[in-house]
Amino acid sequence: MNNRLRTSLLRALVVAAAGAMTFVLLGASPAAAHYVYEEGHVHRTVELCVHERSEISHGDGGGYSRVDVSSTTVLAPGGTFPCAYAYERPVNYIASRIEVMAWNGSAWYLCAETSWVYNSQSTWQLIIEARMAGLPYCGTGWYGTMGHGYVLSNNTWYGGALWSGSHWLPDYSLSAMEAPTEAPEPGDTVGVLDASGAEVLDADGKPVTVVIGDQPSAGPDAGGDAGTSVVAEDGSVVTEVPLHQTAELVGK
Repeated sequence: MNNRLRTSLLRALVVAAAGAMTFVLLGASPAAAHYVYEEGHVHRTVELCVHERSEISHGDGGGYSRVDVSSTTVLAPGGTFPCAYAYERPVNYIASRIEVMAWNGSAWYLCAETSWVYNSQSTWQLIIEARMAGLPYCGTGWYGTMGHGYVLSNNTWYGGALWSGSHWLPDYSLSAMEAPTEAPEPGDTVGVLDASGAEVLDADGKPVTVVIGDQPSAGPDAGGDAGTSVVAEDGSVVTEVPLHQTAELVGK
């Protein structure tokens, strides 16, 4: 296999390395955008660079999330172009996960999530996608993707979580609210919303909370969702995985 990256990816990595972290396409604001994403290195050393792209878009109307994770290294030993050469990793050495966040008017809440997904063959890249079929899972409003991207090296996971930015869902709806200026951060403790957009409470009537932006455990979870390989519109091979509503996972 020729490990030299195609020109478009190399250009993207160089741009990201220069600090161009946020891109909003086809619209002047997230509410009008076809899709919203951010990208950049969530880990970068001479030996290993983990590049991530986290997206939220309208998809089929209900909402679509995608996360691209790339493993790269220096162009050549002693080279001057770090993060420009594909660094293939064995099976289960690249991990990704999606957390879909929803804004309730005053704070970000966890709405839906996937299990951890791992590369099923030796590769330098893992791309996963998940969608909310029909309508958004937690009602009409602002949504965003907290994407996770990690690469295993020397028995340690390197990487992090990246916020996509916000998008109004379902698409083409008219919002009476301004886009939220706050953004969730990895490690935040947040509440959970149900299908009506209401806060999930436990048996004692207290808000259920979870910590977002975690990292993989020591190794792949055998009980995780394997997903299905599909070809995206841009020609990329993507693993489509189920998106589970968090309220159903934590209970009421």
